[in-house]
Amino acid sequence: MKNPFLLLVFTAILAASFGLGGCGEKQRAAGKNQIVWIKNAYAQFFRLGYTASDSFLELFADENGEKVIGKFHWGKSSHVSGYQPRGSMARIVSLSSIHTGMLAELSAHKTLVGVESQKYIAHPSLSGTPELKRLAEVAPDGPIIPEKLALCSPTIVLGTLSSIEDKQTIERLSLNKFSVYWCQNHLENHPLGRSEWLIALGWICGKPTQAQEKFNRIRADYESLVEKAKAMKSETPTVITNCVYNGIWFVPQFSSFVSQLIRDAGGKPISTEAGSGSNVISIEKAVGLFAQADIWINTDLCTSLNCLRSSDPRVAHIKAFRQGRVYHFNKQLQTNGSNAYWDMGCIYPNRILSDLFHIFQNNLQSDSLNYYDICR
Repeated sequence: MKNPFLLLVFTAILAASFGLGGCGEKQRAAGKNQIVWIKNAYAQFFRLGYTASDSFLELFADENGEKVIGKFHWGKSSHVSGYQPRGSMARIVSLSSIHTGMLAELSAHKTLVGVESQKYIAHPSLSGTPELKRLAEVAPDGPIIPEKLALCSPTIVLGTLSSIEDKQTIERLSLNKFSVYWCQNHLENHPLGRSEWLIALGWICGKPTQAQEKFNRIRADYESLVEKAKAMKSETPTVITNCVYNGIWFVPQFSSFVSQLIRDAGGKPISTEAGSGSNVISIEKAVGLFAQADIWINTDLCTSLNCLRSSDPRVAHIKAFRQGRVYHFNKQLQTNGSNAYWDMGCIYPNRILSDLFHIFQNNLQSDSLNYYDICR
């Protein structure tokens, strides 16, 4: 929030949501038990609200908020119809490196007792530290191991609805034992929507003001870069993403978060369909569609042109390949397999946007890129 007055208003709202007073006139006008919902800046898969005595969080499985997958409350009321108590924050298990990174970003990771897998966590407060080694791995090789999760004795589990089997396992174990938060931040189609989940986790772990201030800074920097890209007089480069795998190519759809990043950085994504996910095309179609692409990014684990050529020789006909404007996102890839692009990049999409802006402007000083590097 760039306006100081709006920041003061929001601070007052946060204080009210935790029963600390403030905004009393507005609360009485709305009714003591009527929930006041706060409008998100970008996120669509959660909403936060408050009354004079309690805070509320609702989680959704769809961007329209029609399918509710979690309703929680905390504050002075011991019971609110239709809402679960938040649960104690004493022992948290996080099943996503992104959620783990967000907790660490808010200095709330001391309450973690378990993670999905240690090897994918890149946050500097945890990666390679004894703090990470103490955390149990409840799904080190894919599916959740029920015994490992149960041994953690969690009070809260943060997960994503990516597997029916894992969902059933978690919910079976959770009965009357711990709260389950299905956080669908990976479905947000705007990079700042994904980052805005910092605020949801900030409310859950009791650090709403810290989370809001951090997101405000990220948002301000991101939006400033968008305006800077708009002001550039250079031609708009066409951009392709991903690479061929077993004869097919996953292409982000027009409204996906990757396509949004490209547009915001001043590029034009080459996509084949509307939507916020991705679709699959054959290598034959891809080579024809991408033949005149100016820039190629996000080449998975391939960090060289030879690697890309070995996946299929036909990619060498793509303009970006011929002109050497191909970039991978593995600059911060660690030997254990963690990559800061995924979790830190989700928290700080402004850093990814900065990388893409420099790439599109062909302004590549040695220290200008956070996550990207050129494929040689």
